[in-house]
Amino acid sequence: MNEINSDFHALTFDVEDWYQGFLYRGIGGWEKYGSREEKNVQKILDILDTHNTKATFFVLGSFAEANPEIVQLIHKKGHEIASHGHSHVHVPKLTPKDFREDIKRSKNFLEDITNEKIIGYRAASWSINKDSYWGLEILAEENFIYDSSIFPSSFHPFGSNYFNRFPHQINLLNNKKIYEFPAQVLSIGKIKFPAAGGFYLRALPYIFSKYAIKQSAKKNFPAMVYLHPYDLDPDVPKLKTKFTFRIIRYYNLNKTEVYLKMLLKNFTFSSIKEIIEKKSSNKLIEK
Repeated sequence: MNEINSDFHALTFDVEDWYQGFLYRGIGGWEKYGSREEKNVQKILDILDTHNTKATFFVLGSFAEANPEIVQLIHKKGHEIASHGHSHVHVPKLTPKDFREDIKRSKNFLEDITNEKIIGYRAASWSINKDSYWGLEILAEENFIYDSSIFPSSFHPFGSNYFNRFPHQINLLNNKKIYEFPAQVLSIGKIKFPAAGGFYLRALPYIFSKYAIKQSAKKNFPAMVYLHPYDLDPDVPKLKTKFTFRIIRYYNLNKTEVYLKMLLKNFTFSSIKEIIEKKSSNKLIEK
């Protein structure tokens, strides 16, 4: 693999229904509204076409089974399709056996749709941590090349400041290896703040995400931006829920598209698959 320019970063989207977070929390009211993902995904694809940019789309298996035409649309545009698992259950709540079955179901279905090998995975809510690190071994055994499920900040429910904040290669106990592409953080002293993704991208001033990406570039590592299609939907139905989740789910939705276009103007992005193919292995630190 050839060495990659430090301005070449990962752009990713977690594709699931807009009401997935409500469904998972047992909150009703979403049933009377229709799906919005085809419109939202099309908006993203149009933006990426305008900026001549490719991205990685982590697609939830249950969503793909219900909406194969959306997955096919993304794939035909030349973007990478990766797995977001099938059930959107946090990994620590699964047994190793259930986790293996979950990722295999998603992987197999996505490969049938795209007729390509699925090499990447992202857990629901970035939920691979010290209590579910065994998930990486199973991913490698199931022929995944990379994972993007670790959040290197203690400000995230499943995160920890002790995690490596840059993409790196992990040597596993089963004598296999896997690349890890963690969530983006902004490092200020010893504190790592979430940045450049989802709620953190739209809630914080743009300069936070811009500076976080520049921090990675300065170290010659690719940064990571992640969003959901509903992050770009300011007209998404507003459901009654607890104050904290309401803020996380709805705050500043009108800013996401603006900030995304600013990022695309200021930095060069691509899919994780392409980054792995272009970046020399000695630049992805083994740990």
